[in-house]
Amino acid sequence: MKILFIVMRFGKDGLATNILELTKGMVNKGHEVHILTSGYKIKSSNNTEFFDNLKSEFQHLGVHMRYFKEPKGNPIKKGIQTILSFYKVMLQVKKINADVIHCHSPNMTFVPWLLGKKFVSTVHADTITPNFRYKHPTLLIAVSEGSKEFTKRVMHSPEESIRMVFHGIDERFSIPETKDSILSLKEKDGIPKDKLIIGAVGRITPMKGQDVLLNAIGQYLSPELKHKIHIVLVGDYESKNTDSWLDTFIKANQIENQITILPFRDPKPYYQMFDIFVLASRSDTFGLVAVEAMMSGCCTIRSNANGAYDQIKHGEDGFIFEMDDAKGLASYLDRLLNNEKLRNKLSVNGKQKALTQFTQKAMVDNTLKVYDELLNMN
Repeated sequence: MKILFIVMRFGKDGLATNILELTKGMVNKGHEVHILTSGYKIKSSNNTEFFDNLKSEFQHLGVHMRYFKEPKGNPIKKGIQTILSFYKVMLQVKKINADVIHCHSPNMTFVPWLLGKKFVSTVHADTITPNFRYKHPTLLIAVSEGSKEFTKRVMHSPEESIRMVFHGIDERFSIPETKDSILSLKEKDGIPKDKLIIGAVGRITPMKGQDVLLNAIGQYLSPELKHKIHIVLVGDYESKNTDSWLDTFIKANQIENQITILPFRDPKPYYQMFDIFVLASRSDTFGLVAVEAMMSGCCTIRSNANGAYDQIKHGEDGFIFEMDDAKGLASYLDRLLNNEKLRNKLSVNGKQKALTQFTQKAMVDNTLKVYDELLNMN
């Protein structure tokens, strides 16, 4: 099967990770994958290692990468470029002549629609709003129950067109790191070896709720318990402003000497370094990092943003707290930091859940069912 992914651009985020894992699975099953995109959202301050690795992975997989220019400039120039660019995009789509077109960017859905093609689309964010470029796909993939409700409420998607396919991740996350490698990593990054580690992975931005985590620790944990922990954040700042935004909460909660902030890198060994992983997002369609932490065997707490109740059975394989509720988060941190047996129980159950329901194989198999349904539609 020849499959075309249409992606407006790749950022350093879960969208890129999801498309890479989906591509790997499709190629491994013998399918031919083409990707049509404007390129990579690289900020001048960004380390480009993530994007270099992404390009290398696509090249290694034999993906046919095709690029178009994203319109820029003043309104008149941008308008002209838009017309020319999307005309070229449509020519590319016709030339590729894929069996299945899968739009991963809602504002690109008008391309297959204008060409009269049946197509699949996935909604990867719950912060989008439909505009004149958004056209309802033939079949729409929702990645969580919350995202399904979002597509019906905000995107006005017909319920009969929606199919559920959870995100899946590489089972490499389940492979244990050695104790020596974790100790070596702590030493390299200046992370204390005698503290309980509370960690988070993701872009540093109000949307990801790192402030909620810092307030939970600074305002609601006892001084004795606070003394026993160290915080590790793995992720790039969303912008220059988020640097000062985060620093405000670090100082207000008096945890300057209890936090390590690392630019984004492969999070796998860090999940296994963390005693507790926290995802405090205010917005998510799925929350891929929570599943990565679970598969890594890390005790996981997350906010009740979309994906939470698909991933976690509260109290059995993780904990879920109300979004923005720092006091509620602190109560779960308190229970877990004082109860190693409970941490271990949630870690073991969470890993089993992730290996059962959220693997790359499960995602690919379920996506192929959607593709087969599309191909068999009149």
